[in-house]
Amino acid sequence: MKKSKIFIQLILTLAGLCVFFIGLSRLYDFAVQQNCNIKIAYVQKEKIDADILFLGPCEPLWMISPEIIDKQIGMKSYNLALSHSDFADNYLHLYFYLKNNKSPEYLYLYVTPESMDLKYNTFNTYRFAPYIGDAVVDSVLRECDPAYYRWVNLPFMKYAYYSNNIHFNALQGLKHYFNHRKLPYFPDGYEPPFQVKWDNHLEKFIHLYPNGYSFDWNQQREKYLCKTIELAQQKGIKVYLFESPVLKESLKYQPNRELIIERIKAIAVKYKVSYKQFDKMKIAESREYFMSTLNTNLKGSAIFNDTLASYINSEKKK
Repeated sequence: MKKSKIFIQLILTLAGLCVFFIGLSRLYDFAVQQNCNIKIAYVQKEKIDADILFLGPCEPLWMISPEIIDKQIGMKSYNLALSHSDFADNYLHLYFYLKNNKSPEYLYLYVTPESMDLKYNTFNTYRFAPYIGDAVVDSVLRECDPAYYRWVNLPFMKYAYYSNNIHFNALQGLKHYFNHRKLPYFPDGYEPPFQVKWDNHLEKFIHLYPNGYSFDWNQQREKYLCKTIELAQQKGIKVYLFESPVLKESLKYQPNRELIIERIKAIAVKYKVSYKQFDKMKIAESREYFMSTLNTNLKGSAIFNDTLASYINSEKKK
């Protein structure tokens, strides 16, 4: 009889914990989706309806200012880029943007040799935890992070698995909800870099790879680059692939760079899209305009934005 009571108490305790964690998971779902500073949440709650989207990892996020671009092109743009994001991450952000916004006329997607190598950027699984159950999200998560996806049906595990990356977002989301906040800290998606001076990035790279670094082409990166282009084209969006200025002195430490560039160009040809490299810009010759080999500082970004806007204007006339 005593064992029976202990067993019943154990079952009730486990059931209570299960109910608690299911409730906590739903609270986190709600809270994260109220966080205006999270781009997926913001683009689904508010109508942006941009004419141009910029998409990619930290380079466009920290370099492309819609405010500067829009003044010159007479159109509305939005920076949908996110730090350290790979093409699968980009694909899902474009997917969510299009669920609540009209299709833009143009998509400018950042692509550089690093984009194709798993050592650079990543799929940030935790960003999509509130949206598990969506067939598209589930498919991408299953492929890009199978170790995580095996556990998501356990109560709250979709948040506990990457807990350090999500708690603050949930708390901030509740704050935004109770304060009735509608706009993110960066309304047009552009995040000016806090670091504006060169950070010895190239010397560290040379120390790690004294003979240079050869990029590894990853098939999954290629797949999601293609899926992103295909999704945009299905929606009638004109796609441009682009690479912002690269510090010229770093190129000699990338022995197979041109081979990777040729493969990127082949994808552009396959989908009949342009691949624009801004490699001839004068700023590429001096560290004065860079904070790393791929990221321009505020001074360099101002010049690049001006050049990019001129290019967009020229393409509009075609």
